[in-house]
Amino acid sequence: MAKNKALKRLDVAHFHKAQSYRVVSESKIHGHDGKISRMTDSEVTQAKTALRTKIRAARKSKQEGHFCEDEHDEHLVMFLADQNVRKIAAYIALDDEPCTDLLLDVCEQVGIQVLVPRVVKDDLEWAIFNWDELSEGEFGILEPTGPAEPLQVDAVLVPALAVDAAGNRLGKGRGFYDRALLELENRVPIIALVHDEEVFEEIPHESHDLKVDYVACCTGVHKLD
Repeated sequence: MAKNKALKRLDVAHFHKAQSYRVVSESKIHGHDGKISRMTDSEVTQAKTALRTKIRAARKSKQEGHFCEDEHDEHLVMFLADQNVRKIAAYIALDDEPCTDLLLDVCEQVGIQVLVPRVVKDDLEWAIFNWDELSEGEFGILEPTGPAEPLQVDAVLVPALAVDAAGNRLGKGRGFYDRALLELENRVPIIALVHDEEVFEEIPHESHDLKVDYVACCTGVHKLD
C-alpha cells in the first residue's frame, strides 16, 4: 500500500533530519469569480452553499487533483519537524477528504502526541489518538473513546472544503472548528488540509469564520497572508 511505502521513506531518522525543510511562501492559487467584498450577508451564505455543493460533488467523483496519495501527509510531517512540534490537534479523515492516516502513524512513531476530536452536542471535545481506542460517532467519523484533554497543543490541523490566499477557510457549515479553536489559550499555527484544486484566490467568507495560517495540499505546505 502507498501508506506503507511512505512510512518506510519517513522513518524516525528521516523525520529528525528534516530541519532543512522550508515552507514555501506562495501556493498554487485558482481564481474565484465572485466579488466577495461587495456581497450582502445573504449572498455570501448562498455563495458558500454553492461552493460547498460544487466541491463535495468533485470529491465524490474524485476529479483530477484528488490523486496525490500521501504527498500531503509527507509535506505535513516535514513541516512538523521544521516547527519542532511535539503535540498536535488533528483529525481522522473521511473517505472523500485528503487522508490523514500516514500523518497519524508517523506522529505515533516519532513521539508526537496527537489529539483528535469527538462531537459532544454542538461542540468538539479532544482526546489522545490511538487506533485501538476509536468508535464511530454521530456523523460516521471515527472518534476517540479516551478521557477528554484540554486543547493545549503546538499546532492544529483542521479539515476544510476550500481555502483562499488570505487564509479564509470554508468548512462544512456547522461551525464545530470555529467554536473549538476559541479554546486555544495560545496562538499556534492552524493548518487546513485540502486537495490542490480547493485552493482559491478568494472564497466567500464571514467575520466569524476561522482563518488559517497555512494550507497543506499535494504541492506542499503553504504560508497564507
